[in-house]
Amino acid sequence: MREDKSMLETLEQWGCETEKTMERFLDDKEFYQECYDLFIGGEGLEHLKCELDEGRITDAFVNAHGMKGTASNLGLVPIANILSKIVEPLRTGKTDGVMEQYDQLCAIWKKYATLCKNN
Repeated sequence: MREDKSMLETLEQWGCETEKTMERFLDDKEFYQECYDLFIGGEGLEHLKCELDEGRITDAFVNAHGMKGTASNLGLVPIANILSKIVEPLRTGKTDGVMEQYDQLCAIWKKYATLCKNN
């Protein structure tokens, strides 16, 4: 099991906003870890891939937009930034460059998954 402080320090080194985020979480590191694990360990990324592969642009937009909000609430700035680059074209029904951004998202997601408690 990883030490909370170590996880937060790592996230900060990766460009995340841990100080402001922990204020929102009332400095409850255990609750933050639970939320983090649910988000990173969840199925949102896989669902987004299916929606994109199947051309379900509206569903992909809604999913990516929700994921962006969750990433922002968790202070995961690098993930939120990539999701923004996915959300904006989808908002207008376009998919130009979206799969390239999705591939970048998958690469960074794997790195963040190493910090999941049950990993």
